Amino acid sequence: MRVLVQQTYRRGAPKGRIEMRHHQICSLLSSILILLLAPSLASPLEAAPSPGEIQFTGDHYKVEGGAKIDVSVVNPVFAPGTQSTIRLILANDGAVEGLVPGLVPPGFEEEAAQEMVAEFGCLEASKLRADLRSDGSVEVLSGPVHLDALGPGETAVLEFDLGIEDDAEGPILLSLDLEYEQQIDVSFSGGTPTPLYLPSSLQLDLIISVEGEPPALELMGARSSLSPGEEGSVTLIVGNAGERDAANCTARLVAASPFNPLGGRSHLGDIPPGGVAVARFDLLVEESARAQEYRLGCEISHDGGVESLSVPLTVASSEGARLLEISILGVLLGGAALAAIWLWRRRGKRPPRRHSLLPRR
Repeated sequence: MRVLVQQTYRRGAPKGRIEMRHHQICSLLSSILILLLAPSLASPLEAAPSPGEIQFTGDHYKVEGGAKIDVSVVNPVFAPGTQSTIRLILANDGAVEGLVPGLVPPGFEEEAAQEMVAEFGCLEASKLRADLRSDGSVEVLSGPVHLDALGPGETAVLEFDLGIEDDAEGPILLSLDLEYEQQIDVSFSGGTPTPLYLPSSLQLDLIISVEGEPPALELMGARSSLSPGEEGSVTLIVGNAGERDAANCTARLVAASPFNPLGGRSHLGDIPPGGVAVARFDLLVEESARAQEYRLGCEISHDGGVESLSVPLTVASSEGARLLEISILGVLLGGAALAAIWLWRRRGKRPPRRHSLLPRR
């Protein structure tokens, strides 16, 4: 450049033109220097964010993932015309999907490690607000529920008061509206974290069932003919004392030693309110069974659930059973004899038959 200036002076060029050439050369050198230094200043986390994304610049790590909220109903069945409390389990199943490392300059290793740990805070949902809504025949009587935080793997119980109308019946849809804050990024400077939070919202659908009084099944009577070492039968009379039909009823005898059921379930069909049904089971009684009274269980399944009944059974010894049969036969024969004697005596007490004697002509 010095030679160029000297040549310019020799030609008698104006001084202003010499200063213009010097300025152009300095600008060109500055541009070349910026282009040479630009690749060394770039880092993976300082790329342009996607549309709508907000994050800090200069991060050392970035965690991919977040809170995942789900809800389940503890008591989904309610009776019409009542005020009840619904209990919900709110769970956070959030998990880390990936960890994106960035450029860590020399001397910032400890700060980068602290930032990596703090980035996992994105799995927590904080400042939760839960509100239950219904548009049907169920009225939500209590207000929203607030929670400070729900970390990953944690659960919380939510309770809402409900008013069930008298004519409510069947499945009813409820909606749980959730609002919470979630950490999307964090930056460290001088050992101090600076988290960045954004609001989130979620709507979860719940289904409850409103049913009337369930059927009340009870044992009306039981009859058995059982002896040790022999096959026998048990007959049960089951009645419905409730106000609803017990639909598709089946009965199963729950037996243990010394009883061995020989069949499966007994199909009873539908039992209306005030109606009865008969269930019959075949049993094999072990030889070691004692002659005494036992109690077995009988499970009756219907569309509304399962009910258990206690069934009394009596096992009589073979000799006792035969004596009982002989006694019954003796009673029957004795009764027949008494009836015959009574008829004979009744005939004996009748007045003799009178015959009229007419003179022969």
